[in-house]
Amino acid sequence: MTQTLDLLDVDARFAQRDGAHAIGAPQSAAQTKVSRFGTFAITFGIAFATLYTVFERLNWPLFTFHPVLSKLDFGRESAGVGPPMFWYGWLTLSAISALVVGLIAANISGQWLRRATVFCCALAALWPAALAGLRIYILDYAAFDADFLDSVWLAAIPALVIAGAFSWFASSQFVERMWTRLLLIMPIGGLVVLGYSLKPWFVR
Repeated sequence: MTQTLDLLDVDARFAQRDGAHAIGAPQSAAQTKVSRFGTFAITFGIAFATLYTVFERLNWPLFTFHPVLSKLDFGRESAGVGPPMFWYGWLTLSAISALVVGLIAANISGQWLRRATVFCCALAALWPAALAGLRIYILDYAAFDADFLDSVWLAAIPALVIAGAFSWFASSQFVERMWTRLLLIMPIGGLVVLGYSLKPWFVR
């Protein structure tokens, strides 16, 4: 990955891209095409690894394969005859989602791409933290039946608000300095979480 992502080169290319937009300097079609493809490829790889972890943890397959019956069901279906396989569904949904994210990244300005990177990384850290906080509150502090608070989507609300405010108000210098580091942290962190979640399957 370090050979693919030369951080200084990526920063320089986005600086050139932003500078060309700012001063109206024309870029050749070949330069634009290479720059957009590089942005797409890097974004696709990072988004795929991260989204696969999310879909696996939430158990959101695009489809369920029943190998005994050689049958596909849309979405998540429980076991019928034999165990169901969700892996293909996670892979397919991750690939489609990463494709969409990569296409968006390749067609927005470098400035917005950097802020979007900071937003996504902040959201990835805050969402599980908010969910863990809600669960601690339910178990230790709630004086009423607060099980309804144990919701992935409820935890997303404060995470989205804080991540949005953080990425919006962060200084341009901070965003410029941090975004390439965050590009490396995101997939590595996602794969660490995924590996830890699969640990019981390897230590049985």
